[in-house]
Amino acid sequence: MTRPPDPRWNQNERRNARIRELRGQREDPMKRRRTFQPLVLVAWFAGVIALSGVLIFIGLLAFSPKLLAWVEDHPGSIENGIVRDFVQWYRPGELADTPAGTDGSRITIEVVAGANDNQIGQLLFDKGVIKSRLAFQYAVLQAGRSGDLQAGVYDLSPSLKPSQIVAALKQEAGEEVTIRIVEGWRLEQVVGYLGTTKLTMNLEEFVALVKAPPADLRGEYDFLANLPEGRSLEGYLYPDTYRVDANATARQVLEKLLDNFGRRLTPEIRDQIAAEKMTIDEAVTLASIVEREAVLDKERPLIAGVFLNRINHPTASTVGLLNADPTLQYGLATDKYGSRPVQDWAGIEWWAPLQTPGGDVKLPEALAGFQTYISKGLPPAPISSPRIASIAGVAAPSIKDGYYYFVAGCPGGVRDGSHYFARTLPQQNANIAKANHECAGK
Repeated sequence: MTRPPDPRWNQNERRNARIRELRGQREDPMKRRRTFQPLVLVAWFAGVIALSGVLIFIGLLAFSPKLLAWVEDHPGSIENGIVRDFVQWYRPGELADTPAGTDGSRITIEVVAGANDNQIGQLLFDKGVIKSRLAFQYAVLQAGRSGDLQAGVYDLSPSLKPSQIVAALKQEAGEEVTIRIVEGWRLEQVVGYLGTTKLTMNLEEFVALVKAPPADLRGEYDFLANLPEGRSLEGYLYPDTYRVDANATARQVLEKLLDNFGRRLTPEIRDQIAAEKMTIDEAVTLASIVEREAVLDKERPLIAGVFLNRINHPTASTVGLLNADPTLQYGLATDKYGSRPVQDWAGIEWWAPLQTPGGDVKLPEALAGFQTYISKGLPPAPISSPRIASIAGVAAPSIKDGYYYFVAGCPGGVRDGSHYFARTLPQQNANIAKANHECAGK
């Protein structure tokens, strides 16, 4: 027989179920809070960090100009990696290897012994050679070492990059540049031209070496062995095209020109000069005049023969006088412009045509030897840089033709560089009349 359910048991079961239901309702929010609380914290921290980053970024942008100004005032600080990273982030152009400008004019810079990189950078900035001390200091750093810039005098240009300036001051090899020394130029023209190139050597140092070559330099070249005491190297700066390191020193450039002169002066030409009973210096002096007179190579021996006939036969109508206009031009220009600064030499007309007859030209006593209408024999020094063809013409002159005069002509109405030669003064006068008629209007 089945017993009916106890009513009390049902009541207990319902009460327990209700308790479980209420307990579950209380625990569900706690579970949800425990589930979502870490995500909320992460999100909250991320927001704080993002906001802090924004605030720091805004603050850095606001402070960056002052920080950069401080770095520019202390360019040496660029050696610190953090400072360098800041500049590269904020203003990378400040470190760019770009020149200060396009002006190729040379500015003389003297780096004294003991000057540090910062002082040298300030000097370059003050002189207008660089536009940024910071970029210069960075170029020094990029070159590998600091503190090894060399003392000396340099001619630098605002058109040079900071890296090129650093290479020059470290006396390292730079780019090769092509220079062209023109035949018939005097020293001042050579220097004036060199001042337009990318060479960084100091022009005044070059001039000093040419005008007063030291004994050890003269001793390197046998053709200078008998150079008169106190004589410059005028005439020995061989005209040619050269490839020269942009950072070559003044002495290195001069030695390159002298080396070429020595190669061109072959043993055969030396023997011919000796056979003419001339020294090499006398031959170069006469060749420098021939260079200013001759245009055609075939006429160089003839013109050399004219001058040698004049001075070797004093009983002739020329009475031992060269009567060479180029020597007067040289003397007049030296007197007028000789004291001008090196920087002005490129803009001077060094071979201006004579305005008076040769015999009327007045030169000061120090230059009297170049008045070859009055002073007999050769002038005291060369007047220009002759090519080897002119020296060879002097070494093998056409003396036996007996010419004492020449004048530039215009055969067929064309000024082709040729001359008419004469043995007597009447013949010369006839040639002058002929040349004047042919060259009228030329």
